[in-house]
Amino acid sequence: MKKHHILTIIVAVLAVTTVLTACLGDDEPYSAGFEFSKPQQVRSYVYANTVRDTVVVYCKGPWQITSDTPEAQWCTIERTKGGGSTIFSINVLFDQNTTGQARVAQYTITDTDHPDKGYATWQYLQHATRGDGSMGSAALVKSITSSDDWTVTVSYDAKCRPTEINVKSPAGANDKYSMNYNEVSGIMTVTNGSSVLTGTMDNGYQTAQLVGISDTIGYTPQYYPNGVEVSANYAFNYLASRVTRTQAYAYRLGGKSLAPDSLHTADSLTYYCRWKTGTHAVTTERFRLEYSQMDNRCQTVDVNQLLLGMADCEPLQLLAMFRYTRSTSIVTKATSNKGTILVTTELNADRSVRRMVVKDSRQGTEVTYDFAY
Repeated sequence: MKKHHILTIIVAVLAVTTVLTACLGDDEPYSAGFEFSKPQQVRSYVYANTVRDTVVVYCKGPWQITSDTPEAQWCTIERTKGGGSTIFSINVLFDQNTTGQARVAQYTITDTDHPDKGYATWQYLQHATRGDGSMGSAALVKSITSSDDWTVTVSYDAKCRPTEINVKSPAGANDKYSMNYNEVSGIMTVTNGSSVLTGTMDNGYQTAQLVGISDTIGYTPQYYPNGVEVSANYAFNYLASRVTRTQAYAYRLGGKSLAPDSLHTADSLTYYCRWKTGTHAVTTERFRLEYSQMDNRCQTVDVNQLLLGMADCEPLQLLAMFRYTRSTSIVTKATSNKGTILVTTELNADRSVRRMVVKDSRQGTEVTYDFAY
């Protein structure tokens, strides 16, 4: 009488472990297949300036990894073979994406003893845009100077992440922020004077909220009158609550996609400012926004944040450290019940902004901003 042995196979589904059984002949029983802890989905999404990831997999038998997209040389798997009955942690390295297009790399891991019984396939899709929403080839803005005597200087690391911004007022006061990205712990730290804020960051080096002892900066939801939360692709808030003042920016998008490479613009912006010290009046103003065909993703900073002037510009928004607040086109006109703001923009050959002029009928001012790279 034939003996029946049980074969266990982990099939190419990463989000859910699938186990199959089959009957064999008199040969020795064996196990083949893979159990993934990371990635947990068949397709992983990374940004244009994401440079590494990790595969964590338990291999039942000897294995090898092969590329199904050999042309995707921008992605490197550091280890491609090994033994069985072991958990492996394998580094994955990405070149920064400066092509202007999203791209895909696909890999298959195979049990080399039983290639038809144990295998799994997964992909990496690298976005055309960085975590801040700028294109992977976008120029790094090093400084902004204005005709009303404000100066902004910005420093970056090799991954095009801002490491410092210093905003200097006409009176000579400096508002400096320093950023640290701990990729082991996944924690971002922003230091502004005595204020230290932290947040959990994604693989685009961004966070939903930075929190300190007295300061909070980040996204907050909007709600319908019945208390139900509004989907962010329809409307959301950006809140910067500090010791000295609270600034809130309410964006209304009307259902546009907020996917990393999508094109989206806010239909309207409501700005609120309340100083916690002194005798400043509370400011609340709603603007209807119109846009040009110029792409706001061709430089690292979000130039639309200069619409209300440097005094009301929130530095972390200017750096697009909260990417959803960046409309992908440049504003040409903002209208409120107090007047109109008109914006004209001059570009460099690479489509980055060289000069922006903001003419504000509400204030009777015209300010020119010059950008250096």
